[in-house]
Amino acid sequence: MYSVQPFRSFRRRNSARGRTIPWMTLATVAVLICAVLSLTTSLWGRLLPFHFSQPSVKAAASAAGQIDIPYFKTAVPFNQTAIFWFGDVTSKDTYTDVRVGYNSSELYVDLQIVDRYLWYDTNTAAPNVNIGDNASIYVSTTTGGNSLLAKHSYKFQAAANGYKRRNNYQQAYAGSGTAWTAAKIPFIATFGWRGHGFNGPEDSGWSMTYHIPFSSLGLSGSPSQGTVWKLAVQVHNQDNAANTGIPDKWWPASGSETNPSGWGDVEFGIPTYQIPQVTHTSTYTVRNKLNNQVVTDGMVGGSLSCGNGGLNRWTQLGVQSYPGAAQVNIQNESDISDWNCFSKFYITFPLSSLPSGQSLVNAKITLYEYGNSGVQGKPNPSYIQVATVGQNWNPATLAWNNAPPVLENITSMLVNTKTKPVVPPPGVPITWDISRAVAQAYATGQPLRLVFYSTDNQYNTGKYFWSSYVGNWNASGRPTLQVTLGN
Repeated sequence: MYSVQPFRSFRRRNSARGRTIPWMTLATVAVLICAVLSLTTSLWGRLLPFHFSQPSVKAAASAAGQIDIPYFKTAVPFNQTAIFWFGDVTSKDTYTDVRVGYNSSELYVDLQIVDRYLWYDTNTAAPNVNIGDNASIYVSTTTGGNSLLAKHSYKFQAAANGYKRRNNYQQAYAGSGTAWTAAKIPFIATFGWRGHGFNGPEDSGWSMTYHIPFSSLGLSGSPSQGTVWKLAVQVHNQDNAANTGIPDKWWPASGSETNPSGWGDVEFGIPTYQIPQVTHTSTYTVRNKLNNQVVTDGMVGGSLSCGNGGLNRWTQLGVQSYPGAAQVNIQNESDISDWNCFSKFYITFPLSSLPSGQSLVNAKITLYEYGNSGVQGKPNPSYIQVATVGQNWNPATLAWNNAPPVLENITSMLVNTKTKPVVPPPGVPITWDISRAVAQAYATGQPLRLVFYSTDNQYNTGKYFWSSYVGNWNASGRPTLQVTLGN
């Protein structure tokens, strides 16, 4: 630690002039002091108490969003990936959960797509991947804001292919300036579906899992941690034989087929928060109704009952709100036909009660679990991810189709089922370290806006928590944010 020492008084005794310092001596001292200060400006900038900097806080994600991709030493596990989403649940639209991960040899991208009607090209010998339901992954191995499809740009397209999995419903492309050129670039796309059939009957949805080898992108191995690429996802939907035009769904919303500068950022590896060196730390608690603080939260999706309250899952579930719900569910799974059971949890904490101008040491959020779906006491854990969102939302109208998308994923943690038949208040505390998210919000003067969602693959993995609106009998069971700051 550096410390600031005050300048000592320079005084000379002179028998003829008492304690007066000669003018030339003062001028000389002044020049020396100025010279020293000019050489040490950067040091003084770090030392002066009014200078506030947080080198450990990276810039917030762009408006298009940034996804941090977790690394795995072996095969990428479906239920431990990072997750984000786009689209809408309606009778004519599609909604997609995207899971991403990587290991030393490949980039893994999984799409779970809610879609009421599935169509595919029945010419199985020579299919057209642009016909029927299909999806494309766009990758650029640079983030230079290039609007052209240079040789580092790739497109991997795969289409729904009927009742059995077929390997010829896919095509790779390489960028060639302003257009895509079909290319023999090895990748694997695995297709799945759930429902009653194709080209007419009502269905539930489909999935496509992409395995893109880094060697196919001209690399000898995985990118180093911290490397940032461009990524976009496009889903094309067909709902009838006439192939009536339905707008494609994109992540990010600014995505387009031939302009990589509008694609989202993906960073390899999950960044860690670098704790600054501070003194005189203090911890602050933010919780709804504590010291008149106002925390808002809301659940979207199937709630605690898979939407079985008489809702039509195609026309009503996507716009259903649960304002003031005291109990919330966080749930997901790999079976897309059960999408009406999926549930997310949004919450916004005000940070206005925190003193300004300090450095963030750490920040943690705790949700209190009181129950779960499935068999009591049976191990059925969930990896629950917490991510930031970049916009405000209204708790009175928050619903699946209007809820904000992910701005950046922060962390994911394994949450187990409760083991006791009855969990006394306040519940089982489940705590995530969200220092990165709070540091970014605190540094920019914004409230902390979060969303919780899981990457489960099993059935009955829902985890039930108390919300900010639980009664005063369980005030300590409300979601709680604890922030430690220092000078």
